Amino acid sequence: MIKSFHVPVLLKEVLEILDPKPGQTIIDGTLGGGGHALALAKAVEPKGILLGIDLDPAALTEATERAKDAEIQTKLHFVKGNYRDIKKIVNEFGLSEINAIIIDIGISSYDLEGSNRGFSFQKHEPLDMRFDPEARPEHKSKEPFTAGFILNHYSEKELKEIFEKYSEEKFSSKIARGIIAHRQEKSIETTEDLFNIIKHSLPQALRFKAGDSARRIFQALRIEVNKELENLEKFLPDAFEVLAKGGKLAVISFHSLEDRIVKHFFLEKAKGCICPPDFPQCVCGKEPLAKILTKKPITASLEEQKENSRSIPAKLRVIQKI
Repeated sequence: MIKSFHVPVLLKEVLEILDPKPGQTIIDGTLGGGGHALALAKAVEPKGILLGIDLDPAALTEATERAKDAEIQTKLHFVKGNYRDIKKIVNEFGLSEINAIIIDIGISSYDLEGSNRGFSFQKHEPLDMRFDPEARPEHKSKEPFTAGFILNHYSEKELKEIFEKYSEEKFSSKIARGIIAHRQEKSIETTEDLFNIIKHSLPQALRFKAGDSARRIFQALRIEVNKELENLEKFLPDAFEVLAKGGKLAVISFHSLEDRIVKHFFLEKAKGCICPPDFPQCVCGKEPLAKILTKKPITASLEEQKENSRSIPAKLRVIQKI
């Protein structure tokens, strides 16, 4: 088994707030190695159902092996897919009365350390960054839609825009310009190529901090490659729709843009009357559809942050369908 799959973030807090009961049906939209999923599956034994979804075949294999070792009695369905397609997947499995759905939309330790897909600037790897290594291109070119494709085909303006939008990197313009200049001489193939471009695009006095800019640029590329924000915006209303009344929807995010999307969606579902404040009585008839269970996002304890640095930016938000 792959050790780096084994560290689920905020596991204790997830179990406490979702409070799974025997016989319930739960969906983990980002299965990974099964860290959250198998703990939830144990809690709904023996007649519960756990559906796990993941784009990466390695994650599905790991979760399957771990489930065997744990002797899980819950009925398990592990499927290769994107959590954005949750409604379609639920229909395919004929599931109903779904009591809880969770997604953890951070990058796994395995992706960073063992996938060989170029998620980390600290590795010398090809610039892939696809969560699904088998994903087919959706553009006109026959090349896979990877970080390398973006770096070698996007215009300077397009590169600058994704760097600014997804990473808020203040040297986005200089880095985009450096990428264009480099690829006029030679294509950009590896994480080392990109890191060197980033480093030499920075002012001389700041090059010793190139790792900070690289981390942000790599993050922006990963978000663009996997269409992470679009996936989240598609997932939230569909996941809420398939939940049973009283069901809970939990999202763990690691990026401010993702957290903002989740926060606004939850607030919208929990909003009641939208009449102007000076109306003597409600005429819109709008009722809240959900109750927010996390007034502020739940974050990792100091102990967990020390044991697992990946947990530091994690934010857990949960709503319950009324």
